[in-house]
Amino acid sequence: VREIFLDGEMPLSRLTALGIVALLASQADAFTPLSALSGVSLRSSYGSSLARRQCPVAAARVAPLRMTATGLDAEAATDQGPLLDDVPKYISKAEAKALAEDLKSEEGGFSTDQLVEMAGHSVADAIFEAYPPSSLGGKKVIVICGKGLNGAEGLTAARQLHHYGYSVGVVYPEKKRDSEGQLVQPSAGLEKQVRSLGVQVYMSLPGFVDQVGLLVDAAHGTSFEGGRPKAPWDIIFKQLIDPEVLGTKPLVSIDLPSGWDADMGMPEQPVADPEDEDAPPPAPIPVLYPDTLVSIAAPKRGVAEFRGNHYLGLRAIPLSAKAKFSLNTPPYAGARTYCRLSDLSAQQVASLEASVAAEEAKS
Repeated sequence: VREIFLDGEMPLSRLTALGIVALLASQADAFTPLSALSGVSLRSSYGSSLARRQCPVAAARVAPLRMTATGLDAEAATDQGPLLDDVPKYISKAEAKALAEDLKSEEGGFSTDQLVEMAGHSVADAIFEAYPPSSLGGKKVIVICGKGLNGAEGLTAARQLHHYGYSVGVVYPEKKRDSEGQLVQPSAGLEKQVRSLGVQVYMSLPGFVDQVGLLVDAAHGTSFEGGRPKAPWDIIFKQLIDPEVLGTKPLVSIDLPSGWDADMGMPEQPVADPEDEDAPPPAPIPVLYPDTLVSIAAPKRGVAEFRGNHYLGLRAIPLSAKAKFSLNTPPYAGARTYCRLSDLSAQQVASLEASVAAEEAKS
């Protein structure tokens, strides 16, 4: 719009052009869950490709304009707040790995245990905002943990949620061991911590479905290698999306919905071989689509079209790493360990509306 109407040859005023952008942005509810738009439950439809096609486009991005005391200013200093086109960078799986290595380098100074602790703590804090204990009516939070670092973050979050007043249970079906058969850290210590609080640890999803108020997915994160989930996760994922089991319960994923590719997003469903008419249709891949996602350090490319409630955790990224990886993370308010990414579009629309109002006042 800016190129055509403001800098181009069409005689349209800045006020009118901004009004068009504001109108377009106000009509794009960029963060409505996909299930509400598609008319089907994504978690019970194994990631319908139809629903993916109906994913809304995010609100329009415009050139950096800012309200100042004297009106619109395209060159205002960035310390006055995020520019209208400031959005966080969605990083690739390779970049996520490089970022983690950079943080744990001699220059970065962090240990794996520290990063897991801060990430899990921020997840618990985000859950406390999105699903306060009073909203669950005493029902349990079930945290489903894998054997990797994503699972360790889930164990940390489970411990914190217990301290925040939730009734917590942990599903921990497989554990990582070293070459000598010993449980690896930090997960081994974290499991002891949650058990010492009286938190029940299960090998599979518990049968008391009616007592579950919230599910937390910490099964794989970015470690998933693609394809069909293997046992025991194939059964667990089917239970999580089955509306007759746990498919109607709100679901929070840590960093990346389990089963998604960090770069490509939701897996494509297998299709039948057109040359083999007698072959049975391939079984669908169970795909999780969470209601809430808490990305860690930076959102991943695979969730660029995620339209649920989206948070960003792990606040303590040093400036050197932010510059090196061009993270462009939004500001964290006060002492919060997380920020809301799903607020950004609304902020942009509000800024556009303020800009239009300022132009009207000047004219």
